[in-house]
Amino acid sequence: MNSIHPAYGRTPTLLQWQHASLSLGRNNSQLAQVQMQLASGRGMMRPSDDALGAGAVSTLDGLLEAQRQRGRNPSQGEAMLGVIDGSLSEVLNLLLEAKGIGLDQSSSGVDPEVREAQALAVDSILNRVFGLGNTSHQGVHLFGGSATARSPYVDLDGMIQYLGQGSGLLTDLGLASGVPVTIGGEDVFGAVSTRVEGHRDLDPSLDPGTYLNELNGAVGEGITLGVIEVLRNPPGTTVELDLSEAWTIQDVINSFRNNLGLDVGIDPAGRGLYVNVPAGEEVTISDQAGGRTARDLGIDSAFTGPGGAGIDLDRRLTDNTPISALAFDLGVIRFSNGLKTVDLDLSSAQNISDVRHLVQQMDMGIEIQLNEDGDRLDAVNLRSGSLMSIGEVAGGLTATNLGIRSMDRETLLDDFNRGLGVGILSGNIDPETGALDPSLDVDFAVTLSNGERFEVDLAGCLTVGDMLDRIREAADNALSDPGLFDVGLALDGNGIRLEDLSAGGGDFTLESLNGSDVLWDLGLPVDVNGGLGATIVSEDRAMVAVEGVFTHLIDLREALMADDVTGIAVAVERLEGDLERLDRIYADVGIRSTRLADAVSRNEDLMIMDEQLRSRILDLDYTEASIRFATLQQQLQAGLATSARTVSMTLLNYL
Repeated sequence: MNSIHPAYGRTPTLLQWQHASLSLGRNNSQLAQVQMQLASGRGMMRPSDDALGAGAVSTLDGLLEAQRQRGRNPSQGEAMLGVIDGSLSEVLNLLLEAKGIGLDQSSSGVDPEVREAQALAVDSILNRVFGLGNTSHQGVHLFGGSATARSPYVDLDGMIQYLGQGSGLLTDLGLASGVPVTIGGEDVFGAVSTRVEGHRDLDPSLDPGTYLNELNGAVGEGITLGVIEVLRNPPGTTVELDLSEAWTIQDVINSFRNNLGLDVGIDPAGRGLYVNVPAGEEVTISDQAGGRTARDLGIDSAFTGPGGAGIDLDRRLTDNTPISALAFDLGVIRFSNGLKTVDLDLSSAQNISDVRHLVQQMDMGIEIQLNEDGDRLDAVNLRSGSLMSIGEVAGGLTATNLGIRSMDRETLLDDFNRGLGVGILSGNIDPETGALDPSLDVDFAVTLSNGERFEVDLAGCLTVGDMLDRIREAADNALSDPGLFDVGLALDGNGIRLEDLSAGGGDFTLESLNGSDVLWDLGLPVDVNGGLGATIVSEDRAMVAVEGVFTHLIDLREALMADDVTGIAVAVERLEGDLERLDRIYADVGIRSTRLADAVSRNEDLMIMDEQLRSRILDLDYTEASIRFATLQQQLQAGLATSARTVSMTLLNYL
């Protein structure tokens, strides 16, 4: 309103001028603001216009920027997956070509020179697949897993080593989990061997410096720290002890000693805590309601003098685990891979990390890893085209104690000969009676130099240990003196050791029976001459290979060069497994591309909704603003007219 309310009565002219000026100024300001809004299209010109709306717009701007980036990510990801798709398609075609060559050359009667020429063709395929394994897009190597800055494959004198790691880089799509846009070579090409899985739980003992987060705890759920209650009787009082700040076993021990005067240490076996209790006293340790610290530490119990041990805390194996926490000392291990053999002295290692680094420094394509459960070590061959063996030196036990000997008592016979196993006779039937005939299942016979002989039936044996025990049992049952013969693992390297101690003048021989291939599959020779102390040691048929594309192409090439029909057939069969794996990966890449496309569509929908919400807050409603502009213009005109009439009045107008 531009007039003065009648309740004020008569007013000075100056007050009328001031009131009119204020009213007109406010109207002009509102009109100017609407004009700027109409000119800019913005309903909110500055944050002070709408504090809540400005906050919402700021949040939406951040979301929209992230969504725009996510919109760019799928484009990059789709390009990378497109290159992967094309590379996999070419690899599949090349492997089919190699398989075709193998099938053509696997029949008998083919000229060796023809096979040699085809070996060159397979070698060309191998080189092309090697190049595809190092495919990159904009500097990113697509088959290196998460290590994409360098070529994942290197050629080392005909052996191909994989340098990548991880399963692949993830692209951010705003989902709970990203979509991998690179692939690990292990998944595509089978670039890493099946592991020499640790044969034993190393079960490291506790020491004062053991970190509590390295413990599985008394119930296998880790250690949750909090407040425990300790009741000492006499005097029968309960005291609370806060262990929430403890980091190591020593911190726990110090807390008991310093705060309660209670002597707590590590039990003599090194597996858990030991609570020392004075004679005539009882100590009860328990958790507060809802707590679990005492339970996890294995001391949730009552202890009487002189004390008692808690439950095994099951320390996990880590890189920092000291060798002193193991139940044995380290010595020399024999590592072989390809044409290289090294006797590695591990006695200088102070912890597990040192062991792994010493093995890595040999640069033999062998890697020692911690298994997922953190209780044992695994050994991995990284070089395609070579065979890895880990054995003992001079009767040592270091590889066995670490659980990484590639031929141990726990090694499966099915793992011999690169997975072809050992052809043990079983379930043979007498052709005349049609009944099972155990005598036809006997695999081989051993004849000592003194003429004594025994036969061995390995039916039912699953591991090397089973086989050694069966041979020992057969010798004990047949020989006049069990001490005339010994059997075990090789004292140097790997192999099966058969020792004749009979001191006879004849030959120490092995004889295959019933057409069994066991001796060949075990790598044992026949017709070995010798007297006292004569020893037969088998070849190592449990060596570990990288069962993947590169190895199998190398196998096919070498079999063709050697005119080995059986080797050609085996290589073709293994290539079929590679083709099946690649088909699965090829399908998986298609699924990833579909996920990216779906993510793009979903991201665009989200951007549209957020843009609409932002527009409602920030942008101008032209219809409403136009009406408001017209209204303000009318108010301004009315105000000017009213002010002109009011201010021009004098005292005579009121007389």
